[in-house]
Amino acid sequence: MLKTTRHYVTVAIFGGAAALVALRMGSYEVSQLKSRIGQLEEERTRLVEYAQRLSASRRVAQVDILDQQKIAPGRFSTMLRWQEITEDGLLGAPQMVEVFGSAVYFEGLVIKFDHERVGRGEPGRAASMVMFRRIFGDQQEPVTGYPLPENANPLSEKARQADPMGGILWARFWDFIDDPKTCEEYGVRVAQIEAPSVPVKPGQSWQVHLDAAGGLNIRKVADRPITPPTQQIGAAIPSH
Repeated sequence: MLKTTRHYVTVAIFGGAAALVALRMGSYEVSQLKSRIGQLEEERTRLVEYAQRLSASRRVAQVDILDQQKIAPGRFSTMLRWQEITEDGLLGAPQMVEVFGSAVYFEGLVIKFDHERVGRGEPGRAASMVMFRRIFGDQQEPVTGYPLPENANPLSEKARQADPMGGILWARFWDFIDDPKTCEEYGVRVAQIEAPSVPVKPGQSWQVHLDAAGGLNIRKVADRPITPPTQQIGAAIPSH
């Protein structure tokens, strides 16, 4: 009887110890699982932010078509208002531009960075850069187009003074075009001149967008009679 009692006690002790070990092992595994889930959530957040930075796009200019006249058989003159847009959505000084033709080209120097740098949001290389140069119509030579003064870009001078890297990048623009090694050194994927164009009519409003990992695009945002703006220069533009 004593042996039997001792046997049951021994079994109970070992059974309890085994249950305790199993319980602790279970808690450890649960802790490991929670840690892994946390890591996966952080990785997912990073991937989502990475994708968002790569697919981002911002407005860089607004164009209002004010008038269009037929000046000869098959030939047109188009009057438009051009305003660049700052990163915080403010309109720059308006430029009244006359071009010849019914389609308009907006020419700018564009620097595009390596996708990896854009995806990481690397300072100074987190999005493509543009410096607009001139506007011309489809019925004239580009060299006869309207040259945009540098101070028409509300970011250009500010960028050169407050962002040393931005000034360096623009100073090396032509080197990026000619020398792949210089591009690699500065993380530049492409440097080129882009001049997207669209046919226009009076009363239309267009916006020029710059993709963070790409180039320039033009999208019509309104098709209505143009009235003089009531907002002051530098006021935030309304969302369309």
